[in-house]
Amino acid sequence: MIMGLLISLVLIASLTQIIVGGSVLDTFSKVTLRIINILFGISIVLIILIVVMENGSPATTMAWILVLIFLPVVGFILYLFFGRNWRKKRLFSKKGYADTKLLLSYVHNHPSDRENNWQNDLTARLYNLLKNNSKATLTVNNNLTLYNDTGKAFKAILEGINSAQHFVHLEYFSVFADETGYTLQKLLIQKALEGVEVRFIYDDVGCWMLKKSFKQELRDAGVEFVPFMPVWIPFLNSRLNYRNHRKLVIVDGKKAYLGGMNIGDKYLGKKRYYGYWRDSLAEIEGKAVNALQAIFLADWNFVTGKNLMQEDLLHKYLPVISPDKQRFLPMQIVADGPDSDYDSIMQLYFAAITYAKHSIRISTPYLILNESLLSALKTAAISSVKVQILVPDKPDHFLVYWASRSYFQQLLDVGVEIWTYHKGFNHSKILIVDDEFLLIGTANMDLRSFKQNFELAAAIYDKTVCAEAIKQFEEDLLSSGKIIPEKFRQRSMLQKTKESICRLVSPLL
Repeated sequence: MIMGLLISLVLIASLTQIIVGGSVLDTFSKVTLRIINILFGISIVLIILIVVMENGSPATTMAWILVLIFLPVVGFILYLFFGRNWRKKRLFSKKGYADTKLLLSYVHNHPSDRENNWQNDLTARLYNLLKNNSKATLTVNNNLTLYNDTGKAFKAILEGINSAQHFVHLEYFSVFADETGYTLQKLLIQKALEGVEVRFIYDDVGCWMLKKSFKQELRDAGVEFVPFMPVWIPFLNSRLNYRNHRKLVIVDGKKAYLGGMNIGDKYLGKKRYYGYWRDSLAEIEGKAVNALQAIFLADWNFVTGKNLMQEDLLHKYLPVISPDKQRFLPMQIVADGPDSDYDSIMQLYFAAITYAKHSIRISTPYLILNESLLSALKTAAISSVKVQILVPDKPDHFLVYWASRSYFQQLLDVGVEIWTYHKGFNHSKILIVDDEFLLIGTANMDLRSFKQNFELAAAIYDKTVCAEAIKQFEEDLLSSGKIIPEKFRQRSMLQKTKESICRLVSPLL
């Protein structure tokens, strides 16, 4: 009722904003105008009061108040569809319950913390954190291949799909109807016509530009191609704020591909502006695939209402995987999103940075930090932990790019090394701590990934895998430039202004 009243008040206020000058006086009396202005003022005060009563973070609250004050009409509309979390609990209660039930039933079939010969202080604390905040199951019999070239990664995905005999499950944020997209489409159609079950969850917002014909051709061939939380009226739906940012391929429950790359020419370095596209992808074999499969099946149940976790189907979609060909490689699969009780991936970043003793290596396209993460990075650097952060040299999103750079000075001042990737565009999402822990997945180091998006990540406790990731990271640094603190301080006033303004609204990005 209150929201309805506010909407009415703002609509009246909007009319006042649109109709100006003498035309207003010709239509309305001065008394009427005064009444409308009073109502407008009351509406803004009430909206600000609601924002304050949300008890969100002070930074986010202040950002919304500034937007509402300086853009009262537009700001209200933005807040109504992007800022309110009142539907969040109702939207995802069913999903959260399903995920929890599924993963809890699955954990009984996997090793517990009794297999602790791989643990030290760092890995044990991170493992226990994920076990408690996201119910992340530990798997130990796995193989993993890291790809840092998207061309090779996409080829590996295609080869994996082509080998499928029973089913292929895919989940992507963005798919484009270009050469790369049609290459994948053609293969999926082929496999579906061969009798292979093909299920594909795509994000409705991330794929707004995807041609209807592209979708229909898949469906006509038997591919179950379904949207995640469709937005029927673009930009006018509170669902818009909660997006599925996961990128995942599972083949026959035996092999999985997880990383930051979407499907499109851009992600293979075929767009002149971006040039070479640097991304990271993990090819996983072993029991961790079942953990990823459990997450996909829970997502599938949420978007379609179809439960594939029935007893008679478990052997098909969660096959028993022999450890004969896998080595001892401890791994946890982390599923995070607005349906979670905790910000699991953000907590993992914070804990890993805090527990680090020697080194922290981060690769991320976006760097939007809350006070906790900023303080953790600064504290680590001051404590003589070597902290290196790799970010893009060019923007793909103007506001996020400049908001990210607003944190540079504070980090540089305490000894954090910040490198900008010059070879092309860096889209990799990697965290390496003390040569012992690796996190790879779909989450950027920003508040949207930590708070609003559905994300996936693999937490890996293995020095051999970490060594390979470090080698790739150091190769990236050879194609990057290190920001010199003294030189950065001399940047122009225009640049500083852009950074400051974008940082003000960064909690809303």
